[in-house]
Amino acid sequence: MILETIFKPFKKDPTVKRHLLKTVSWRVVGTLDTILLGSLITGKLTIGAKIGGFELLTKMFLYFLHERAWHRVNFGLPTRFKKAEIVKKENAGNLFLQTSKVDRSQREQLNENKSFTIWLTGLSGAGKSTIASELDSWFFANGLRSYIVDGDNTRLGINSDLSFSKEDRGENIRRVAEICKLFNDAGIIIIASFISPFIDDRLAAKNIIGGDDFIEVFADASIETCKSRDTKGLYKLAECGKIKNFTGIDSPYERPAVPDIHLLTDLESVDNCVGKIIDFLSKVQVDTTGAFGTQLYGIIKNNTANTLNAKIWIGIDIPSRGDRRREYHSYLLKNMLEAK
Repeated sequence: MILETIFKPFKKDPTVKRHLLKTVSWRVVGTLDTILLGSLITGKLTIGAKIGGFELLTKMFLYFLHERAWHRVNFGLPTRFKKAEIVKKENAGNLFLQTSKVDRSQREQLNENKSFTIWLTGLSGAGKSTIASELDSWFFANGLRSYIVDGDNTRLGINSDLSFSKEDRGENIRRVAEICKLFNDAGIIIIASFISPFIDDRLAAKNIIGGDDFIEVFADASIETCKSRDTKGLYKLAECGKIKNFTGIDSPYERPAVPDIHLLTDLESVDNCVGKIIDFLSKVQVDTTGAFGTQLYGIIKNNTANTLNAKIWIGIDIPSRGDRRREYHSYLLKNMLEAK
């Protein structure tokens, strides 16, 4: 029990061990210096040794406290973004963008859908993940290639090294936006579900993904509603101080001023919310160049507003998936025969 108590700080924060070793190493050097100076001034080695011994104990303690105090202060340290800028400049001359023979429009033709990112933002418990799941199911049922990028999932993987500080939240959104951009380039629709509480971070995500491919959806619910839906008990833990920087409790949420889609998730059903997103997509026209000409996110509805039983139709005079794949296989076979 005593040993566990002693070693607990080392397990919780690895820098404690580093600061302790720095303290010991520096004080050994400092104590030898004090002993030498004390002996030279007094002419007696024993007096110098006594002074050095007392100083070793007192200054080691003070130095360790000093190190730990400075460790908690960010003054003079470059931010994560500043470090990233420095590294980016250093690598700029050595990195080159690689292109593929297959471009985005061709992948979109293969998938028979335009690729874009639906960015769901809102408080924890506002219904983002539920809406994302239902929307993804709807896309799948209607033959569209889509994928959900969820906040918890990315923090369990690629962003597991990030905290919930404002700076790390910005980095979290930056990384996710880059992922969304890659998926969109692959011709896949992305449904991103993130609290993303800060306007600047969401704007940065939009700039990375591209304004024409970024659809901001605000899942708007009162804090009371979110707390009532909190099956994980996160809001209670945050109110007790056990979770720091929790959005809506001790960290702010900056509401979107003019989102593309505004969902009142504490008043509307999940089906209605998904229907609103589908209805929005049915009215957005996207110009593309290629064999399929101008495309439209089109929805043929069964004469019912916002129905989830609608059938999606994208593009003009697009051949069936099977027909196109047969044509593509014939194309490959022809090239192989010509190569021989």
